[in-house]
Amino acid sequence: MMLPLMVGLGACSNDESTELCFVGDSLVAGWDTYSAFPTRIVRNDGVGGAHLEDLLTWNLDYRGKDVVMLVGTNNMGSAILNDNTRPQFIADFVEEYRHTIETWAPRRVFVISILPRNFKNDNERLNSCIQELNLALSQMVESLDYGTFVDVYDYFLYEGKLNMDYSLDGLHLNDLGYNILNVRLAKEL
Repeated sequence: MMLPLMVGLGACSNDESTELCFVGDSLVAGWDTYSAFPTRIVRNDGVGGAHLEDLLTWNLDYRGKDVVMLVGTNNMGSAILNDNTRPQFIADFVEEYRHTIETWAPRRVFVISILPRNFKNDNERLNSCIQELNLALSQMVESLDYGTFVDVYDYFLYEGKLNMDYSLDGLHLNDLGYNILNVRLAKEL
C-alpha cells in the first residue's frame, strides 16, 4: 500500500536528471530513498552515529547536485541544554552547517529540520531547545539562494515529544515516519 503512494511522489520533482543525494545520520541511513523517489537518480550517504562536523571529512562531491540533509540529533548534548552555552552552541552549529553546504556547492540544498525526540534518557527540555535551533537553522538556509528549509518538526510532535506512532524507539523512524518525510520533501522538489 505504501509503494504506490511513494511512486506518485517521485514524479513531483522538477528535474529528474539531477542526482538527488541524501546525507546525514542514521535517520538518513535508514531511509529507503531509492523506493521513495524512484524517478530520480538517488544516492544515500547516511551513516549511523554521524555528527554534523563529520560530514566534511567524508570527501563527498555534491557540485551541481540536489542535496537533502538531515543531521544534528547526535549533536544534541549538554551545551544545548545549558541556558548559558545554548546561544553559542546554536551559533556554532548553524555556522558549521552553512560552511558544510557552501563547501559542497550543490545546485540546490534541502535541509530537513531536526526532529523532536522521545528517547528514554532525553532531558525534558531538549525538544524546546531543538525548536530554537531549528529556527536559527531555517533562517540560515533561507538566506541561501539555492536553499530550502523543510520544516517537519510539528508533523512529528505529540504532547511535546516525538510521536511514538512514527518512531521505533523515540529517535529512529518507522515506515509511517518516513512517509511523512517522503510527502513533505516531494512537495519541495
